[in-house]
Amino acid sequence: MFFNTSFGIDFRENHLILTFLKKTLRKIQLIDYGIYQLPPLMQKDERETQIIGLINAFISRNKIRKDKVIISVPRESVIIRFIRLPISTKENLRKVLEYESPKYIPFEKNEVYFDYQILKEDKEWLNLFAVFVKKSEIDSFLSMLKKIGIYPLSIQIPSTSALNLFFYNKNRANQNSVLLELGDSFFEINLIDQKNEWKDSFHLPIQKGEKESRIITAFKQLGIFGHSSQDSTIFVYGLGINEEILNNLKKADKIKKVLTPPMNKIEIKKTISFPFQLYSSIGIPLKGLISPKVDINLLPMELRKKVRQIWRPLFFCFIVLSLILSITWPVGLFWNYKKELNQINNEINKRRPDVEAINNLQKQKEKLKKDLLELEKIRGQEVSKILILKELTQILPSTVWIWNLKYKGKEIEISGYADSASDLISLLDKSPLFEKVEFLSPVTKERQIGIEGGKEKERFKIKAKIEGRI
Repeated sequence: MFFNTSFGIDFRENHLILTFLKKTLRKIQLIDYGIYQLPPLMQKDERETQIIGLINAFISRNKIRKDKVIISVPRESVIIRFIRLPISTKENLRKVLEYESPKYIPFEKNEVYFDYQILKEDKEWLNLFAVFVKKSEIDSFLSMLKKIGIYPLSIQIPSTSALNLFFYNKNRANQNSVLLELGDSFFEINLIDQKNEWKDSFHLPIQKGEKESRIITAFKQLGIFGHSSQDSTIFVYGLGINEEILNNLKKADKIKKVLTPPMNKIEIKKTISFPFQLYSSIGIPLKGLISPKVDINLLPMELRKKVRQIWRPLFFCFIVLSLILSITWPVGLFWNYKKELNQINNEINKRRPDVEAINNLQKQKEKLKKDLLELEKIRGQEVSKILILKELTQILPSTVWIWNLKYKGKEIEISGYADSASDLISLLDKSPLFEKVEFLSPVTKERQIGIEGGKEKERFKIKAKIEGRI
């Protein structure tokens, strides 16, 4: 056979996106796709019936096999964390992450599936990212697909599928890149450095009519307009993008380069008016055709093992064959083995005290390692800076401009400008993350000059204690 195929199912909050890829000797082809509006989540039965019907029709139209299907769950359903751990945790990294998961997510460890990938390691530290999702979310999708005989090989998220498609098409890294996915009610920012390393990810809500301004404000708050902004390129895609929004972003102040992401290695067989709307969806089945750079799989571990059960009969056949061959060996060979076994047993008995001493040392080592992990856990109890930025982004009005934020220990200081600085105290007090919110200095009024002319703003400086987690 001169080609392979892969079928991708992208579950979104309000849409279902289906993509079908074929790999030939020359390149990868997008054979067919479909973008379908879905009923609201509250209409569960009607929504499930429609999804099953759409998938079955797509499979029938393209004569797709059901044994090479990859799905993606909505980005809103998952939590991404970039984590730094001691190198000593590498040997049992999955167990460590499972034990430490309540530190990174607002759920119990037995309520989630997760997967991870190491980004970088040195002599002392591991840098990795982990993706967590509630088991109920995954189980509902698997239960629905089981009704039509689909057992997916892998479960991804739109972030990693878009990154894999980006890396597959982008050969040389000579600048920082920002992947910006724009949806109906959210936008996501993924930062990639010059070495093609995934550095961070931010998923933020958005209201209708404020897309461009909200995105630019987020860029400012995240420091994307820093000293190296001229060397950065912003690649825009997603269901919420159109020509008008793309042009408005290109005209925005301080944004130097705005492009649609590269797709030069994907041949599109079916006409698409604006193919970059389903960019991340095309990256989902790509994992079934290439070795992806970002290899995350949220499929439960026990279901992954079932994929390999086809080798079990071969394994048993090999065991039986080995037994038959062993019986045919000469009897003399058996006695030689027995003699060697006795010699080995004698040697074991001689060295048993040394082995027990080594075992005791190993137990002491494991105890010290456990103590070190506990110390690292205590040291890492501080609230994530990303959580603080996310909380401030959600509760502060879009008219507020924060130009300086200091975070030390259990206290933050915020400096900036607002239409009414006094309103900020009550907004911050309502947050479960902050307490003892107060002004550090008197509020002063300054006149700010902008595109729309001069406007009077109140300059403030506020401090607050970090109370807990969101």
